[in-house]
Amino acid sequence: MRLFKFTLVTCLVFVITFSAVFYSRSSVVTSLVNDYLSQYNSALSCIDFEVNNDFDLLITRLCIDSPDVEIELINSLIEWRFDPNKIDVDNLLDAISSINVELARVRAKSDFQFSGSSASNNIKPSELPLFIRKQLHDLSLLSMPINIDIQTVYYQTFSSNKKTENQTYRGHLLLHDQQLAFSLVNPKHDSVLALALTKSGEDISASLATDLALLRPFLVRHQMVFPHSISALLLNDDWSAEGKLNSQLDWQQNTLHLTNQMTNFSLELSQGSSPFGPIELETTLSWQAVLVGETLQFDFTHVDKKKNAKTKNGKNYQDNNIQLAFNSEKLLALLTAQAVDQQIINVLRDNAINTLNVKPSAKLTIDFSQQTLTGDSVDISSRNLHGPIKLSLSNVGFTFNDEPVLTMNLQKAKLLLTGQASIAQLHPYGRQPVKLSIIGGVKQSSDSWQLTLAEGTAFELAQLSLPSNQSAMIALGKTQQPTFETQASLKSLSSHWQGNVSIAKNENLQQLKQNVAVMFSLDVKSQIKQLNYPTIVKINKLELATKLSGTMEELAVKTEVIADDIPIATANITGALEHPSVIVSAQDVLLTDLLALKLNLPVELKLIDGNIDYHLSGQFNNNENLLANPMILELIVQDVTGEVDGTWLQEFNWQHKLTIQDGKIKSMPNQTQLSPDLTIAKIETATPIKNFSTSTFIDFSAGSLQLFAHNLHGHLLGGRFAIPQVQWPFRTNLPVKVALTKIDLEKLLELDKKQGIVVTGRVSGLFPIHYDGENFLINGGSLKNVGDGIIQVYNNPAVEELKASSTELKLAFDALENLHYHHLSSDVSMANDGYMLLDTAIKGRNPDLDNDVNLNLNLSYDLLGLIESLNITEDFESKIIKGLRTK
Repeated sequence: MRLFKFTLVTCLVFVITFSAVFYSRSSVVTSLVNDYLSQYNSALSCIDFEVNNDFDLLITRLCIDSPDVEIELINSLIEWRFDPNKIDVDNLLDAISSINVELARVRAKSDFQFSGSSASNNIKPSELPLFIRKQLHDLSLLSMPINIDIQTVYYQTFSSNKKTENQTYRGHLLLHDQQLAFSLVNPKHDSVLALALTKSGEDISASLATDLALLRPFLVRHQMVFPHSISALLLNDDWSAEGKLNSQLDWQQNTLHLTNQMTNFSLELSQGSSPFGPIELETTLSWQAVLVGETLQFDFTHVDKKKNAKTKNGKNYQDNNIQLAFNSEKLLALLTAQAVDQQIINVLRDNAINTLNVKPSAKLTIDFSQQTLTGDSVDISSRNLHGPIKLSLSNVGFTFNDEPVLTMNLQKAKLLLTGQASIAQLHPYGRQPVKLSIIGGVKQSSDSWQLTLAEGTAFELAQLSLPSNQSAMIALGKTQQPTFETQASLKSLSSHWQGNVSIAKNENLQQLKQNVAVMFSLDVKSQIKQLNYPTIVKINKLELATKLSGTMEELAVKTEVIADDIPIATANITGALEHPSVIVSAQDVLLTDLLALKLNLPVELKLIDGNIDYHLSGQFNNNENLLANPMILELIVQDVTGEVDGTWLQEFNWQHKLTIQDGKIKSMPNQTQLSPDLTIAKIETATPIKNFSTSTFIDFSAGSLQLFAHNLHGHLLGGRFAIPQVQWPFRTNLPVKVALTKIDLEKLLELDKKQGIVVTGRVSGLFPIHYDGENFLINGGSLKNVGDGIIQVYNNPAVEELKASSTELKLAFDALENLHYHHLSSDVSMANDGYMLLDTAIKGRNPDLDNDVNLNLNLSYDLLGLIESLNITEDFESKIIKGLRTK
C-alpha cells in the first residue's frame, strides 16, 4: 500500500518535471516540484535529467525526501504517446505513454498509518457477499493513465526497535491500464510475495503466491497499517505460522471463483496463547471457492496433485489432511472449569488423545441470505492407547446469527464413529476396551434434539467376568471373597442398537420434569458368547432382543432372552427408571431344551418330556440387594417324565407361588393345605410309588432354608401311605407320622422273592418317626392286618435243613406250610442304633393239620440297611426261625 501510493506521487512529480523542462533547467524544476511536494511534507533533494534524440525524457537520478520515506529513482525513461511536436503542454499527462524505471530505492523512515474508513473492519458475515462484490467492482473501475514499469525496487523497512536490524527487500512493480504485477523477495532472495492481476472490462483475474513464514516479518514492520486487533496479533510471539499459499482469483459476470493451494502449512500456539495448552497444526490443503449471489461454496474435492509434499518433520502429507496436536490435560482442565459432567471427563481422561487428523472431503456451502452453513462431509481421526478412532460427519447443517455477535447453532449432522475406548465403570468386570461403532445422526427441532442410531451401531466387549459376590452373594448377604472358580465369565458381549433418542432443549427443561426430558424408541439386539458360570451353567450363545420406549419417568422395556436358540425368558420393565416394575416370564419351555444348555445341577436329570412356566413380577426399589425388593414368583412344572438321579419319575407336576421381600423368600400361604401343588403319577423305585401328591411350602429367611410338605400321600405296595406333615431340617418336637393303609404283603415279598415262601394279605399301621437331633427314632408304631391272609413256607432248602435238625422246628415249619391267619399285629419301635423292633403276634389255622396256630415273634431289622436294599425276606426267615426256637 505504501509503495503503491508513493508510486502515484512519483508519477505526478514526473509530470511536473516534464512541464518545467520546457521552460527551464534543474533549479527551476526543483523549485516547481518542491512546491507540489510541500503538500505531502516532502521535497525533491536531487534531480539529473536529459532529453534524447526522440525527445524522450531520461531522468538519470531523482530523489524525494519526506518524514516517512526516502525515494531514489535511477535511470527513469519517459516515453511519449504522441509526436513530440504535437504535445500540448496543458495535457502532458495524456501525452505520456510509459514510465520505465531501471532501479528504485525506497527507505522507510518511520511507522505511519494511512487514513481511511474503518467501516470494512466492522463487516458482518451476512454483509460479506455485498462487500466483496463492491470491492471487486471498485477494483474493476480502477485504471492507470500511464504504464509504469519499475524493473528493480529495493525497499528498506523501518523498525522502531533499535535492536532489530532494518531489512532490505527487492521487488518488481508493473502498473498498466489492464495489468498489475508485483513481486517481493527478502534479503536471502527468498520469494515473499508475488501478485499478478489482469482486467478485461469488468472481469478480473488475479493470482497470489506467498510464503507465510516470510510474509509475517514484512507485515510486522508495517503493523501500523492494520487495525489494532490485527497488529496485536502480528506482534504476538506466542504463535508462529509456516507454509506457502497459492491462490487464483477470477471475477466474471458477478461470480467469484477462487482456487487455493496451501502447501506445508503449520501453525504453532504456545502455552499462553491457547486455553488447550501448546497446539500444533499441519496441513497441505487444496480447495475451490465460488461466490454466486448470496451463496459461497467451498469445494475440497479439488486437489492439486503436487508431489513430495512433506511436513516440517519430513513426513508425507495426505491430500487435504489437517493434522492437529494439543495438550489433552489442558482440555480436561478447561472442561472441568466449564462444569462438564465428571463421568464424561473421566472417559476422556482414560482415553486421552493428543492429536487429531481432520480431512474435509466434499463441499461446504454458506447461504448468507438464509444464514445457513451446510457441509457434505468431514473425516476426523486420532489414536489412543487402544488403537485408532475415526469420526465421519456428513450432511452437516448449521444456522448462524451475527446480531449482536456471530453465533453458530448446529441443526443436523450424520455421523459414523468407530474405535475402542476404556470405560472405568467396566473395569471390575474386565480390562479390555469397548469396541464402538456408532452410525446415525443428530437433528435439532424447535424444542428438542433428536439422536438417531442407524443399523450397524454396535458396542463390543470381550473377556468379562462377574465376581459371584457382585450378584447372588450380595443378595444373600455373604461377604466371602470369590475365587476364580466361582466367577461367571463370558468370551464376548456385542450389542447392536437402532432407533431414536429425543432430548429436550435446556430452555424447555423448566416446563418438563427432568426425567421426561429424554425420550427413547430403541431396538437393541445383544449377544453373549460362551457364558460360563462354574458349577451352574454353560451357554455358547445367549441372545437378548430388547425394545425400549418411553421416558426416564415412564419407561417400557421388553426383552426376549434366547439361550442356544432356545427361548427361555421374556422380561418387561415399566415405570420410572429409579423404581421400575419388572416382569420376567416364560411359557411352555421344554425342559429337555433347558438340559441341553449344559446346566450343572446337583442331581442328574435324564428327561424325555416336560415343560416349565414361570412368572416373576415386582418392583425394584433396592438396586444393591435384589432380594430386598418385593416380588412374586409363580412356577408351573408340568408333565415331567424321565430319570431324576437314577429314579424314574412319570408325569411330575408342581405349581407354586413364592414371595420375595426384605431378603426373604417364602411360599405364599395356601388357602387350603388339602389342595396339593405337587403330584407325581409314578415314582419307579424297587417299591413303585403311584399317584403321589403333597402341598409344599418354602421359607428362606436369615440365610437358612426350610422346606415343608403337607398331606403327603400316594399308593405303595398295593396300598396307600399318608404323612400329614414333613419339615426339613427336621425338628425334635415334631414327629413325622407315616400312616400305611392296606399294604399288600405279597407285593412286599416280591421285592426279594425266595423259593418256597408265600405271604398274602394286607396290613395297615402308623409309624411315628422322631428326630433327636442326631438319630431317627420310632416310638409307639403299630401294624395290623386288614382281612385274612396266608403264610406258606415249603420247598425251601434252608427250611428243610432246619427241619431235619430239630423235631420242634419241624413241627413249627409244618404249621407254616399252610397257615391261614386271621390276626397279624406288631408293635414297632426303633432305637438310636438304627434297628427296628417288631413285637409280632400271629393267629390262625393250618387246614392241612386241622390245628390252630399262635405265634409270638420278636423281630429286629436294620432299617437303614432295609431302606437301602429293600430286601427283608432273608432276614424275615432267620427271625422266624429264631422266634420258633425261643418258643
